[in-house]
Amino acid sequence: MPIQIGLGISSEKDPLLAARDAVRLARANLLTQKFSLALVFSTVDFAHPTVLKTVHGLLGETPILGCSSFGILSNQRIFRSGLAVMLLSLPQDVCLNTACVRQISAKQALVSGEELGEKLLLGFKSVRRALGVIFSDGLMRDSTGLLAGIQEKLGISFPLAGACASDNLAFKKTFLYANGEVLNDAACGMLWGGKLNYGLGIRHGWKPLGKPRTVTRASGNTAYTIDMRPAAQIYQEYLGMDLARLRKELKRISILYPVGVNFAEGEYFLRNILSIEDNGALVFQGNIPAGAAIRMMIGTKESCLNATRQAMEEAKRGLGGAHCNFVLVFDSVSRHIILGRQAGRELEILREGFGRDTPLIGIYTYGEEAPLRAINYQGKAYFHNQSIAVLGIGG
Repeated sequence: MPIQIGLGISSEKDPLLAARDAVRLARANLLTQKFSLALVFSTVDFAHPTVLKTVHGLLGETPILGCSSFGILSNQRIFRSGLAVMLLSLPQDVCLNTACVRQISAKQALVSGEELGEKLLLGFKSVRRALGVIFSDGLMRDSTGLLAGIQEKLGISFPLAGACASDNLAFKKTFLYANGEVLNDAACGMLWGGKLNYGLGIRHGWKPLGKPRTVTRASGNTAYTIDMRPAAQIYQEYLGMDLARLRKELKRISILYPVGVNFAEGEYFLRNILSIEDNGALVFQGNIPAGAAIRMMIGTKESCLNATRQAMEEAKRGLGGAHCNFVLVFDSVSRHIILGRQAGRELEILREGFGRDTPLIGIYTYGEEAPLRAINYQGKAYFHNQSIAVLGIGG
């Protein structure tokens, strides 16, 4: 038997009614009542412990993973308020293990990543590992460290896809779901193995703007100087703003003009700015190494939609013609803001590419994990901003 999928989405205003409704609809689409996993995504207005306890109570011992999101993508439409439950029933030749780590800030992201990797490996000693999928707190400052810790245990070139949870653009609190609990300052994940086919594509669509520059002093996710001058000066000069105004408009500037780190073969991965220090240092959401060649970047609606098509096609190529049982989409909330009223076109591209009857579920993220497109670096995953990652899975 192939992987069986049941998807239920509810936008009932009462959170408990929504939980029961989503589970009921997901169950109705399945021929079995024996589930291997429940993926739960919701907007922040449904991120209540009672909601998860209700879902957990209805599903018994079924492992639950998921997170909060600015919105939910699905076959039906984009929901700006709602709760989605995807139930998976796996054949015997597909293996799955789930795990969670808590209180990341108290023990460093790298250590937490290693702990999560070790937990995911339990039960996989004699099983071929295929793919990891992770979810993490979207306000974590060291997402790169968490990813590095996971790779330390699973392997540097082991394929990983993941998403950082989001809220309603308040940037105050994001939520992780693990079984019957709602968590913050945490990460959870699943490790797939056995007879599994998948295809993974990631793109962003932002283009280089202005001249190439070099990060001359940096530590972790902070760039102190660029071209031997305070890092923020690249924005001050281009936008004609002082530090006070840059800080005031930081969210908009970070979305419209992220920094692109030139990695290899013309590839750029993007970095959002979290804050600007008094000395002109730029604090990014992910690491930015000293000596890195960077550019300011700019995106348009059309370049975003082209990136969606490219990520979708890459995921389909990875499947190699195999049947796709379901699709997961991790889409930066920045892309939704850029697209505005055209956000639905992005969903339409995905539905046309994979088929309108293929179950599809996705979230808007504050960061994404996936390998780069460059052929020499296809295995190793990196932390991205403002990108769309498309994962098609078939048993």
